[in-house]
Amino acid sequence: MKKILPILIVVGALCATPLLIILSFLSASSVFAQVDSLGVAVPIQIEGDTQGGDIICSEEGGLTLCNEIYQPSMYGVITEEPPIALESPDFDGPLAITTGEAIVRVSTINGTIAVGDIVTSSETPGVGQKATVNGFGLGVALEAFDSASTEDVGEILVSINIHPISSFVGSRSNLVSNIRQALSSPVVAPLDSFRYLLAFVVALISFALGFIYFGRVVRSGVEAIGRNPLASRTIQVTIIINIVVTIVIVLTGLAIALLILIL
Repeated sequence: MKKILPILIVVGALCATPLLIILSFLSASSVFAQVDSLGVAVPIQIEGDTQGGDIICSEEGGLTLCNEIYQPSMYGVITEEPPIALESPDFDGPLAITTGEAIVRVSTINGTIAVGDIVTSSETPGVGQKATVNGFGLGVALEAFDSASTEDVGEILVSINIHPISSFVGSRSNLVSNIRQALSSPVVAPLDSFRYLLAFVVALISFALGFIYFGRVVRSGVEAIGRNPLASRTIQVTIIINIVVTIVIVLTGLAIALLILIL
């Protein structure tokens, strides 16, 4: 009996080992299935209701849901099931992840999101969109998202890496939006900011020269007619020619400003 007992123990251990491995694997799979992010989450204080996947920004009054396109103050993403969280027993607020991977709420308001596209904030509070121009980005999409309605909101996995975007060249689908974005982020897109500023200066100078030249022509023409009424027809023709020259100057300045924006 003493000789058989060690043999039974060894056989039992050999039989139990595969079972323990299978149970451990199933337990780990169950845990990872519940995780919606990859990284260390930190507790935050934020006003208003939030949900997992919301993009949050850090403003002067504290953390809030991002509600602007390419918002430079992006802070991170709300996560509900992080693998690691630096929680406090006395704190019962939401958790946020600032780097790593996280589920993010997105829409197709700026186009279909493909794997590898840069995701940024949008005008819908807490919801992201596809980035198509230079500005600030939240991270890179690890999953695709498409919807027939731009109002639909879905969830995709995003590699969080908040940073300035400067890889888009020649994106001018919305001139007003681009001007506003370039002027609000001169460090991100210095060339765009300089181009818009130069175009504005050229247009302003052309208008100023045109009005100054036009005023002088009209004033000198009236004075000439008063001094020599018999030559009024010739003076009027001269005034018309000068007015045409003034219009050409203004249009030339506007054309140059437009070329600066396009090229």
